[in-house]
Amino acid sequence: MVTAVEATSSKSGSRKPTLPPFQPSNIVALDCEMVGCGPKGRRSALARCSIVNYDGEILYDGYVKPIQPITDYRYKWSGIKPKHMETATPMMEARRLILKHLKGKYIVGHDLKNDFETLTFKPHPVLVKDTSKCIALRHMAGLDANKIPSLRVLTRLIQGDVIQTASHCSVEDARAALALFKAAEDKWDDQSNPYLNDSYWAHLT
Repeated sequence: MVTAVEATSSKSGSRKPTLPPFQPSNIVALDCEMVGCGPKGRRSALARCSIVNYDGEILYDGYVKPIQPITDYRYKWSGIKPKHMETATPMMEARRLILKHLKGKYIVGHDLKNDFETLTFKPHPVLVKDTSKCIALRHMAGLDANKIPSLRVLTRLIQGDVIQTASHCSVEDARAALALFKAAEDKWDDQSNPYLNDSYWAHLT
């Protein structure tokens, strides 16, 4: 499968990003819910994806039918049930629709590595705003700067909101990550972003 990369090649052959203006209209928040496929459901597959804009309004929210049969719905975490697959969009079609909303945007989310892997999508590192990697948020929450906090913990400590009380909801999680991003937007630390490390991309090429 051909993956998408938000970058252009310079005359020297190096990849130089073409970045959109950093403004609210170019910022979206993403969250995906996964189910398990294969033996014992060990392989994660996309089953729901939600994208909201800077104001938290839904741009995309849909159930996705994996290419392979589902062997573990992981309901406790995903909130996905068999009935959701009855009208789900096939993976390849859903991916095409999802990427229309992501290309050329700054993407906010929590622990986005798994989301990008299941979408086989590689946005330029500078476009990624991952709240799980933001050191400023850990400081704001009074947490150990060397430990990765969950979205639920950060949201409770910084926003005073309680999320994920039952199974996860990708719209709720996308909005929660967006709220955290806004809280630390003026002190965002991109040096804590693992996507700037070439080793992250090696297995996706």
